[in-house]
Amino acid sequence: MEFQRICKEFRPYHKNALNMALHLITTPMGIVSACSLLRIYLDYQLQLSRSVQLSQLAVAVYCWTLFINMPVRLWFVNTICMALCSYISTVYDPNPYIAVGLMAGAYLGQDLAHWITGESTFQSSYMKKTAWPSMLLEHTYYLLPCVLDAIPHMDTTFLYWLVATNNVVFNKITDPEGRQNLAYMRQWVLDQKPSKDHTTHWWFATLPEKAKECFATIASSPPLMEMFHKKFPSNLYACEVIPGMNEIYVASENHKQNSDTVFYMRHVDGPWYLFPFCGAYRCILAVNKNERISTIFPHVNQKHTLSGGDVVGFDFNREVHYIENNPDTVNSETRITLKLHYVVYPRCLIPLGKLLAALTTMYDIAARNLFLVTLKPKGLIGQGLAYIVIIATRLMFLAENYLGYYNLVYVTVAALATRFVHPYAFLALTSYMHYWMYIATYAQKTNVAHGLFKRNVIFYKTLALSQLAFYYITNWEVDPASLAMIAVGYGVSASAAVALGVDRTYFGVELGLCEPKWVSSFPYSVIPHPMILGSIMGLLGVHKMAGFQAAMPYLVPGHVAMYMLHLSQEMIFDVYRGPATKKVQ
Repeated sequence: MEFQRICKEFRPYHKNALNMALHLITTPMGIVSACSLLRIYLDYQLQLSRSVQLSQLAVAVYCWTLFINMPVRLWFVNTICMALCSYISTVYDPNPYIAVGLMAGAYLGQDLAHWITGESTFQSSYMKKTAWPSMLLEHTYYLLPCVLDAIPHMDTTFLYWLVATNNVVFNKITDPEGRQNLAYMRQWVLDQKPSKDHTTHWWFATLPEKAKECFATIASSPPLMEMFHKKFPSNLYACEVIPGMNEIYVASENHKQNSDTVFYMRHVDGPWYLFPFCGAYRCILAVNKNERISTIFPHVNQKHTLSGGDVVGFDFNREVHYIENNPDTVNSETRITLKLHYVVYPRCLIPLGKLLAALTTMYDIAARNLFLVTLKPKGLIGQGLAYIVIIATRLMFLAENYLGYYNLVYVTVAALATRFVHPYAFLALTSYMHYWMYIATYAQKTNVAHGLFKRNVIFYKTLALSQLAFYYITNWEVDPASLAMIAVGYGVSASAAVALGVDRTYFGVELGLCEPKWVSSFPYSVIPHPMILGSIMGLLGVHKMAGFQAAMPYLVPGHVAMYMLHLSQEMIFDVYRGPATKKVQ
């Protein structure tokens, strides 16, 4: 079919969710302006008295001509969208200048959407062909249906910004030039005879010319750049080395009572967690053989024992990590690594990327100076500074690990909205966030940081339940049936969570982190989807109490609606569909 052909050609140019979201604004804008211009032409040029009805008839005829060319469900959605656009153009009734402005804005807006997201336009794929006029007409005729068709084929969902993504990257240097450079760096370090009593550091700027040249070559080598561009496409993102942060790092077994202790603690390296759209990355590149020390990223459930050319990269300002010694292992040489640093930013936001690189370098230099003072602490002052480094590292980790800086900022904004916008803004903005995170993560399933996902949904679910409890208690009336429904409902939900375990409860199977298993014990032996249905029953128990219902009539219905939306999603896109292959428990 002609429509299927053009859809297949259209989709590769519309894979980005942001691009598609903007198209869902600009395409209807263009249709509204087209309907308005048609009505204006009928009014002023042909002086027809029923211009509104005729323009609506034109929309109906257009929709009817599409019926035989596309799937029924898509045609139905497209027809509803066209009817809405026609209605808006009639109600809004723009003058000719505004209608032309809307058309121009729609066309330029679509080009801008492609430029922002780095995707080429579909129109650019055929404009050099001799038949481009007919292809442009065909493109225009099928534009809205093609946009709607492309939505299920996007790389991510529209809610991708709610998904806790895994931003740890990995590669290995195997090319002859890279191996030769690593061998040179290893020998240079060994010739310096680094101390075994504490870690040793040489910063890039202090290296002799030959070692500096070798280091720089490694930092900009294809394996390192390809590692980033697999995750951050080169047409969208720039990746640049931050030389002022680069160093050679030599490990030590002695890490007690000095600032080396922080490497063995869960920690985040930098403070610029909230810096938008960009990331400063630290890469750990193993120069020599290593079996003793592993680098662990708990939020993404990864452990890397980096050895001989292995390299792992992580966000300097966001990723929780630590190192540990593997038991019953000994390295034949002191572990030598290169710490390489990069800034990754959208190509359309160059100033932001440069600013993050500068800020991260400034912080790293200041932290480096403090670190060196506390590496071999002398006297009470030195020992006190060492403890300050350790305590500050621990506090930063605790805030990020259990709360999350983005979450703290969000609830702060919600609290300010309650103060200045609406008294129930905080309640509305925080009560349903965990449902949207469930829905977005279930839809995407890939490249998810499971630890961050669990942290986020537990944080917002706890906040939501706490607010329900607060309003229930403050509007208390004696209602045994309400209490019974709450006890039974949440009892069933809790039993389901225990039967599955924590990881499976929070999409461990859906994300491919746990093996699927069929559970036949209570409540799964009796109730389908017991976790959701039990929670709904508990919520209805809260809502049953007259005092709560009178004070907060819409709060529980909102919760139930979100649960039903997610339940529908699970039933339609059931990852468990098919025969059981695991042992029944």
